[in-house]
Amino acid sequence: MAEQKSNGRRAVIVVVGIAFLASVTTLILALTASHGARQRDAAAITADGADLHGVVSEWRAQVVRTEAAQPAAREAMLDSLRKQAEAVAAWKPRTPCGLEARDRLRAAMDTRVTSLLRNTPGTVTDELSIVDDALRTCSAQAGRDVEG
Repeated sequence: MAEQKSNGRRAVIVVVGIAFLASVTTLILALTASHGARQRDAAAITADGADLHGVVSEWRAQVVRTEAAQPAAREAMLDSLRKQAEAVAAWKPRTPCGLEARDRLRAAMDTRVTSLLRNTPGTVTDELSIVDDALRTCSAQAGRDVEG
């Protein structure tokens, strides 16, 4: 009888030990996956930012040319700006933060075109700062909806 109790205890200890090892293994795998996901997200946000910075650089050059254009050429240049803004709306971001930055940039571009139409150039905030602020704010808030 004492031998059966001893075998039962060993069996319980083995089962508990296996369960503990499985839990530790699962925890390690989850932490590794989470770390990898954060690294991929950071790289994707950086890539989204680089794409949008390139767009803003081209946009700024076109805005400067439009502002300096003679009235006869200005309408065609404004049409070109509108097309650039439409192209931004069609761009596919890699991350939700890129989507947020894209949408804010598009709104700023539309405001800039309206400002140029009305000849009120000082009414628009810098598009690059809009993109950077959107990316920074979104990145800082990433994952907060699941914490708690």
